[in-house]
Amino acid sequence: MLAGIDLRIEQPASTSPVTAAPVSAEADAAVICPHADCAQSNPAGSSHCLYCDRPLQSKAPASLINLPSALSHRYHITAPMPAKGAEAELLLVQANHGGPQLVAKIYRHGILPKTAVQDRIALVGKEHRVDILEWGVSDGYAYELMEYCSGGSLRSLLDQPVYQTDNQQGMPAELVRALSAELSLALADTHAHGLVHRDLKPENILIRSMTPLDLVLTDFGIASILDVTQRYTGVAHTLPYAAPESLSGVIDAKADYWALGMIVLEAATGAHPFKNLSDAVILHTLTTRNIVTSGIRDAAISKLARGLLIRDPAQRWGATEVQRWLANDPTLAEPLHSLPEADQAYSQPYHLGEQRCYQPEQLGVALANQWELGITDVLNGQLLAWFRDVQKDQNVVRLLLDQRSAPGNSVDLQLLTLILHLAPGIPPVWQGQSIALTAILKHVSEAMKGDDKSTQWLNQLYQYKVLEIYARAGNQNAAEIVQRWNKTCDRFVPAWEEKNALLASKSTAPDAAVNIDQLMYGNTRLNRPYLSALHARILAFCYDSRWAQRKRQSVQTELTRLAVQCPWLTELGDPATMPHVELLATECLLPEIQKIADRQTKQDMHTRAQLDDDVQSLKKNISSITAQIHGLLRGSALNAADCEILLGLCTDYFSDIAAIRASGRSDPAWIELRKSALRQERKIHNLIQKINQLTEHQAVNSGWFNQNAMGYAIFLTVLLLTSLSEFGGSQGTKWMVLLLMVVGLFFTWRFLPVLRRKREIRDLARTL
Repeated sequence: MLAGIDLRIEQPASTSPVTAAPVSAEADAAVICPHADCAQSNPAGSSHCLYCDRPLQSKAPASLINLPSALSHRYHITAPMPAKGAEAELLLVQANHGGPQLVAKIYRHGILPKTAVQDRIALVGKEHRVDILEWGVSDGYAYELMEYCSGGSLRSLLDQPVYQTDNQQGMPAELVRALSAELSLALADTHAHGLVHRDLKPENILIRSMTPLDLVLTDFGIASILDVTQRYTGVAHTLPYAAPESLSGVIDAKADYWALGMIVLEAATGAHPFKNLSDAVILHTLTTRNIVTSGIRDAAISKLARGLLIRDPAQRWGATEVQRWLANDPTLAEPLHSLPEADQAYSQPYHLGEQRCYQPEQLGVALANQWELGITDVLNGQLLAWFRDVQKDQNVVRLLLDQRSAPGNSVDLQLLTLILHLAPGIPPVWQGQSIALTAILKHVSEAMKGDDKSTQWLNQLYQYKVLEIYARAGNQNAAEIVQRWNKTCDRFVPAWEEKNALLASKSTAPDAAVNIDQLMYGNTRLNRPYLSALHARILAFCYDSRWAQRKRQSVQTELTRLAVQCPWLTELGDPATMPHVELLATECLLPEIQKIADRQTKQDMHTRAQLDDDVQSLKKNISSITAQIHGLLRGSALNAADCEILLGLCTDYFSDIAAIRASGRSDPAWIELRKSALRQERKIHNLIQKINQLTEHQAVNSGWFNQNAMGYAIFLTVLLLTSLSEFGGSQGTKWMVLLLMVVGLFFTWRFLPVLRRKREIRDLARTL
């Protein structure tokens, strides 16, 4: 990239009056307009031309290429030329003091034009070639300084829309005749000085003027010297204009006249005969067939083209025949081996719309470009009848019949098979549209926007294996697309099944909606998406890395959101690193994952509601137990039956506490309930202990004060009282009082603990 760049440090200009260059008064007084079509003198200090109103100081665009020192001190770059060659760089330059624009051709480092060729080019008349003002080698770079033809190249003239319409059918005959005259004279002069141009094409023909037409040759970079009759050299630079003999490397001056014939044919018909054909088809045509000239309407120009396009160089027209043709010599014979009957592969042309097809390749290209007409002719049998009755080509007839009888073979596929049979090297096309990668990706973009036609078009490519057909025919680009496309499609099904199985195993929440397939057919599986609706996304994953990255981010964001409800979704994999196929399968399952998350959300809400109900139920139960304990102690004598009821209530309370402990819940409501319940646990435990003590005392008392014991006690008491009454006096009273004290102490011993336990139970119950 640094080649040709001036890396020298610019030295400051000396201000010494001794070395300063003198400035003329004229230069100081006037500024010349730098534009070649104006070049008028303007007053000093003017910024815009008074005549054309354009800037007087035109700033050259930035360029990595600098002029060699032999030119840089005299010229400056005004603009780089849009045309770039393999050997040199072209720059528009202008003299520092003004003047017309010129073209500087700076050869790449290490490329030196042949001195002998340059010397001979200089001998060619300037009226037939671009005027080379100077040439040489400076700073290790060869250069040429030549005139600038503002009219552009012949290619720009041929590509004008006015010459490309169906009504015009190319240039007018008068213009083609003038073009032929100019180029034939230029070639004759070139050959007369022992040169073969070898790369004659519209891009290397410049227009000096249109009225009158003045054409000049340029770019003699690969020209050869005709020291002998024939020259052994490499294959011509531009294949569409190469003569058949140039493919073998043996050429002479007649090779340039073949290129002239191709230019005449292109100018007269409005299209190159090899347009839209691959190099393989062009090579096949050049080596095996004549060039079709029947598209030329003017008979005289058709005769010229046929004479220039004779395959045999010895029979091909040269300078003498072309000059006789220009002079309208009636004795000029028709070109040998190039009559219309000889250069047509078909005995009669096949008419497809306004186009007449004389060769298989031409018919194949026409059918590809006018697909609908081709479909119509296949369906109505017109193509079959023409090949059978007119051409009598049994191979094509057999092919059409086999394709028609093939099961599941669409009419589009039948037409494609015929096109590839007629033009094997045709660029890939389907239904009249290119199926190059860029065209396929354009349909992918439209399908992603919801275009049903593009979706169907992509599905047909896959369903009918169109790209496989081209791949088998040797198209490497189609084979690469097929490999990536089919590989992704084949891996999608197992990837989808694997991830769907994971969803089925992890999803435990029942679907509230009725599954009709499951009820009617017992189908519990999720229906896999059809590949016909996925081809756009499959190709986008394969070829658009930025789209795939955005899709990864969106899928990852969605899964992260849904994982809040379903944490197990992380088992599907990380979208940031998973292969494209798995990512596509995950994206297709996102609606089902959303349903699962929604069901899980509903189940969680139901569970939370149930848990809330459990909390409220336990609260009510505990409150009910506490209320019953309070009510029972408030109006009860706490007999054995009451104690049994109290123990049952306490047992129920402990059962609720055990349930709270066993739950393991950590929600705030449950934690608050647990704290509240456990806070009363010790009190209930003490209450049970005191009830048990009371029950024990009551059980012992029941043993002391049963019916038999009370009968014996009464009998003994009466017996003692009777015996003590016999003592009489104070002695009897003393024993009587002693007896009553014993009885009182006994009753106090048995009933006082009971009363105390009952009081403690009531006091403890009040704190609940």
